[in-house]
Amino acid sequence: MAKITITDIAQLVGVSTATISNYLNGNFSRMSEKTRTRIAEIIQNTNYQPSNAAHQLATNEARTIGVSVVDITNPFTSTVLSGIYHACGQAGYSVIFTNAANDSSAEIDNINKLRQQDTAGLIIDPIDPESPIFKVLSNTNVVLLDRQAKATQIDTIVTDNFASVKSFIQDMRASGYDELYFASWPIHNISTRRLRYQGFKTAMQYTDDEHLLLVEEEDDSGLKKRLAEIMQTRNEKRIGFFSMNAKVLIHLIAVLQQLGCNYPEDFGIGTYEDLEWMKIFRPGISCISQNSLKLGETAVEVLLRKLKQQRTDTNIPQARIIEVPTTFVKRNSY
Repeated sequence: MAKITITDIAQLVGVSTATISNYLNGNFSRMSEKTRTRIAEIIQNTNYQPSNAAHQLATNEARTIGVSVVDITNPFTSTVLSGIYHACGQAGYSVIFTNAANDSSAEIDNINKLRQQDTAGLIIDPIDPESPIFKVLSNTNVVLLDRQAKATQIDTIVTDNFASVKSFIQDMRASGYDELYFASWPIHNISTRRLRYQGFKTAMQYTDDEHLLLVEEEDDSGLKKRLAEIMQTRNEKRIGFFSMNAKVLIHLIAVLQQLGCNYPEDFGIGTYEDLEWMKIFRPGISCISQNSLKLGETAVEVLLRKLKQQRTDTNIPQARIIEVPTTFVKRNSY
């Protein structure tokens, strides 16, 4: 048997759903005693249980947060989602989750669907924060995280990408390395990649891209050729590598091992992102540890603060970049 809804109750009583909502919310001022009694009888006879949606209708307050992420297979994303779920649950909100799977069209479709589902607000881990879809969203009920636009129009939660990499590379350089290289997916003006690379270049005082190693997900042949050149011509120089995230690190180490090179004997290595397996590698991998759980929790805190403000203030808040600090984890990989 289908669950009885607020619409069913309204039809059985012969009144509007708004009247039923008023009853459920205890607003009886414009309701006759006869109508009130009839509603009570129908609810009792049908064993009707008000749903969350009915509560939202009664209180005129949605209690659901919509979330769109770039790629659920990324370990970073799963931890961020844990933070979002935990913070939403603590605040009494449910979550509708969507995955764009690195497809810009799917992301736009997901965002539009979430907006149609009467969500209170949105948290978006964007593929491209410069996409036109973000020009039509309001800073009153949307938060972005991880990747940021050139011009900030929506509150965005990020880590200290530039400063943390700069500090890490300065430490690596001070450890006696003559030449360092930055390994990354193609930059494509993606803020996390661009800012980390800028931090690297600033620390090393490099003015060109000779020390940028581009990693392709499906084909490591170009990377292997370039690394072979670097290792064969290094002579007495101490060489080090920094990867922009853990997935890039795996490609980098795998290719270097194919070339018969191992850290820290033949090269030093470090990375942005700290995953469990980096601790059990021998030696362990030095890294910049970002608090992904805190990123998700902060996104919820900022969003709920704006939603509360929205009830009393119709002005759109000034958009901000909000940084969640990282931690330098020194192991023995360089």
